[in-house]
Amino acid sequence: MADRPAPPIPFLPDVRRVITGHDSEGKAIVIKDEVVEPTFWSPQGVNAVHEFYRTEETPAVIDSEVTGEWVDHIASKRALVSPNGSTFRSIDLAPGEVVPMHRTGSIDYAIVVKGSVVLVLDDGERRVLKEGDVVVQRGTNHSWINETDDWSRTYFVVIDAQPIKVKGEELLVVNIDPQNPLKVDSAK
Repeated sequence: MADRPAPPIPFLPDVRRVITGHDSEGKAIVIKDEVVEPTFWSPQGVNAVHEFYRTEETPAVIDSEVTGEWVDHIASKRALVSPNGSTFRSIDLAPGEVVPMHRTGSIDYAIVVKGSVVLVLDDGERRVLKEGDVVVQRGTNHSWINETDDWSRTYFVVIDAQPIKVKGEELLVVNIDPQNPLKVDSAK
């Protein structure tokens, strides 16, 4: 994944993240308040990905700032799915862009907040999703397409999941490699 200056994305505002926590006395505080700079997973550097938060275990440890220093796991490691944890991100999909077919070992909650995207399953079934629509993606093979002339923005909460078994066999996980989205990373 290449970190580059953001290309202009018409009509889509910057994304600001506010992260709360506790001080050493247990009082609620703001740990981080910032505009999130996008990264780009496509070789063309077109589709902006905003990474907001990541946990690396479940249940999540959410008190590190009380006894030490808060660790921003997004800054330290990028991954499509955080093993045993969760990831919160958004993806701005350019007009005509396609996210390749993939299956993650996760349950994903997706919320379309701007524009329209098409969810395509491996059997060719399609669902057009508009602003306000949600998807609960349960480890199925899928692709995303923006078939419109406008940008779209979708927010995702991605949570690691148990492997899916069909007839006693685990389905193959086919992740998009954030370092090289044209490369397929297959694993059980």
